[in-house]
Amino acid sequence: MNIKINNKIDKDIWNNLVERKIFFRFEWFYIIQESYRLDPYFILMQENDKFALIASFKTTKGYISMPFVSYSGFLSNDEELLQELKTYLKKEGISIDSRDLIKNEVKEGYVNPIVTIPSFDDFWKNISSNTRNQFKKSQKSGFGFKKEEGIENFYKLYSLGMRNLGTPAHSKKYFNELMKYLPYCVFTIFDSDKAIGSMFCLRDDDTLAVLYAYTLPSYSKKYANYFLYLNAIKWLTENGLRYLDMGRSTYNEGTYHFKKKFKPVFYGINSKINYGKNTKLQIASKIWKKLPLSVANSISPMIRKYLP
Repeated sequence: MNIKINNKIDKDIWNNLVERKIFFRFEWFYIIQESYRLDPYFILMQENDKFALIASFKTTKGYISMPFVSYSGFLSNDEELLQELKTYLKKEGISIDSRDLIKNEVKEGYVNPIVTIPSFDDFWKNISSNTRNQFKKSQKSGFGFKKEEGIENFYKLYSLGMRNLGTPAHSKKYFNELMKYLPYCVFTIFDSDKAIGSMFCLRDDDTLAVLYAYTLPSYSKKYANYFLYLNAIKWLTENGLRYLDMGRSTYNEGTYHFKKKFKPVFYGINSKINYGKNTKLQIASKIWKKLPLSVANSISPMIRKYLP
């Protein structure tokens, strides 16, 4: 039995095993270490052509796979070896909140919608007539759309949106590390020269994964959010991708209902952490919403690492 941990793992071998799965790639080892100084625990078990692995970090809430993203968890091509890995972790006294996706229908907690988009025409035909009308209205707004290399426009909107949601934002350093190690896309929409909405995504060979997206609420009547997503989907189909991973939502809440219009498959997320049920955090969130943006931005990075 071949067991390797952290720096003993060959990055290329690991990435060949996880293939296109962006939230499992070894680069997260560097991204989260360099952004938040959390200790990694990456473990790979191999036997001939069989493997089992999990990537995690030690946080104040224990080992989590992966902090700051919707899901990751165990990955294996052999059930017996996967059970051996879990037995090994148990013997070592290591319990990992694996954040695996659950394929069964879920009616509570966190969910992650993924839309299959063979072509733009297929997507357009699959959504409801009401949703198509909302997209059409967004196209009459006169907004501009641009794929950007930098995050200046995105970060201004993102940090504002996170403050308004009552959640500390990631630092620019975190996004810079993401851009340093992983394929990314930044999409921004404009009213004349004013950035009014932006989206930060990671991508692999077939999936565009939305990490964060925000549009100014004052443009909601002009369907700015629809315009942003519609053009991101057009870009996805024009560049040979097939799936849109829309990111984590809470079942039956606002963003859930918006994402439902895209006709995704909703996967549950197997996690011990649910911030929505934490009364103290709910109170802190209400206070955070009232902070001046400059204050929120200055202290967010110091707090964000404790909310994995």
